[in-house]
Amino acid sequence: MRGRLFWLAFLGLALAAPLPQLYDRLEGVLARVGTANPSQALAALDQAQSLLRQEGESLPPVLRDAALGNLQEARQALARKSQADLEARLLLVRHLLAKALYDGYFQAPPAEKPGYLSRLARAAGLGQGALEVAGLPPEEARRRLEGRFLQLMAQDLGQALAASSRPQAYLALARAYARFLVVQDSPQSTLRAQDFVQALAKVSGGENFRPGVQELQKKVAAWRQSLQARTAAPLSPAPTPPTQASTPPASTPSPAPLPSPSQVRLAETFLPQEIREETNLLRLDPEVALRVGEALQRLAIPSLINWLDLLDEVRSSLAQAQLYTASGQYERSRAQLAYAYNRFRLKVYPVVGAYAPELAERADRLFLQMQNAVGLRTADFTVLLGEIQEMEERLLGGTLGPWHSLQVQVELFSLGIPRAVFFLLAAALALFPLYLIRLTFGGRNLYWNLLSLAFLFLVLPILTEGFSYMGSILAEYGGLPVLGVLANLSIAQALVPYLAWGLSAFLVVALAGAGLRGIAAQFGLLKERGAEVAATTEARPAPPPPGGGAPKRHAQGGSVQLGSRAHPVPPGPVGGGHGALTLGLHL
Repeated sequence: MRGRLFWLAFLGLALAAPLPQLYDRLEGVLARVGTANPSQALAALDQAQSLLRQEGESLPPVLRDAALGNLQEARQALARKSQADLEARLLLVRHLLAKALYDGYFQAPPAEKPGYLSRLARAAGLGQGALEVAGLPPEEARRRLEGRFLQLMAQDLGQALAASSRPQAYLALARAYARFLVVQDSPQSTLRAQDFVQALAKVSGGENFRPGVQELQKKVAAWRQSLQARTAAPLSPAPTPPTQASTPPASTPSPAPLPSPSQVRLAETFLPQEIREETNLLRLDPEVALRVGEALQRLAIPSLINWLDLLDEVRSSLAQAQLYTASGQYERSRAQLAYAYNRFRLKVYPVVGAYAPELAERADRLFLQMQNAVGLRTADFTVLLGEIQEMEERLLGGTLGPWHSLQVQVELFSLGIPRAVFFLLAAALALFPLYLIRLTFGGRNLYWNLLSLAFLFLVLPILTEGFSYMGSILAEYGGLPVLGVLANLSIAQALVPYLAWGLSAFLVVALAGAGLRGIAAQFGLLKERGAEVAATTEARPAPPPPGGGAPKRHAQGGSVQLGSRAHPVPPGPVGGGHGALTLGLHL
């Protein structure tokens, strides 16, 4: 077992492409995206998403999920034929990779640094001047790169103010926002991602965006001044006054060391007033509520209400996927499921992980299994929608209870191939009892035939469920998509199969009742029916014997009175009345 895990881990590392090579591949793929050829652009976006999922292990999970989400948004922009929105999404994808290259440059070995730096210059459009930082000390290289990013951000904001149309202003502002994402961890940063998001919302909403962009310009200028002051401080130290020699050393404050980025993030726990008020109303521990607020702030979500709207967006996409599954449109269903998962990973997962990490991991596993599962049914989407509702309930201090948790665990255990194999095996095994039923109850007796039909309708739902999963497997793995229509035979698929199952259950009860009643009457186990049979037998005239003699009652059969019940006696041989009576008594 350990050896198998070792090889699996080794294979995963082998598939993970180094970051510079991953950027080269994505750069070539994204170059084919444009509104001029939508089919080619969609294929390129699909290939980019596959590259990030299969070979993006070298990217931090947050950056990879954000890039996948923006690629999905690029698909929506392509469907709307919005050139500005499409370019903005591609800019964000490239600069998210630039962020990973920027951080990787300062951690890479010296021999690999030029590869990271050249890709960073291409991804962020820094120009050849950025290559001059090669060989500089890390702090000096970081300061120069940060200054170059701030210079380009100031130019982008100026272009947004001077733009003659809103699409141009939106694209210039989105470019400035993308550059900010690369250097957002700087200790000298005076900006927040939320500032850019609000300005972009005003541009796209038709509001007056120029005051907001001017505020961004001021903050960028203050950031650049702080960076320049930090650089000039060690070069021009102030002369020490001669009077300080008489000052006691204890009263001289020592200069505080420059805080690291991690220390700055720990110190910057200030939350906006709206988020702080909303998190204080939650029935959570103060530390957990603080983590929720910090997660909202990192995602540039202005309030908890807006995050609940994003949760509703995921819920709406899953409901659409459920409807497409019920109507047999499985490709559209899986597309909606993929979109819901991208939105979940980008906007929902980080916040849920702050207050219910085990729930976030469980929902993530359920999403992944459903994306790779064969034979999805509407009941599967019901369980996943319950998980989304459980996230909201946990946030507000409630829960759906242990029954929902049990359903999720069963779903994780049986989803996909295990469930399909189970129903196929049950359908195959149901054929043998049907053969035995026909062999046992088949004949001219009406009541035995009714009982045989009752058994047939009893196993019919098992057979149809097996056929439905066989159709799903052949449609998805056998290259026969037309057989996917057999999935509509499943009881867990829609209302019509469910009502058909109820009708079959009704027929089982009706046919079994009629057949068993007739058989019981034939054996004389029902009083009224037994008396009727006995009376009919008594009134029936006996046929004359072959020799022409008087009819003999016991020779032709009749009934024997044992206590208060009349038992039919089968006819005996001619002339053997006493033998027939003895046979009847033994019965």
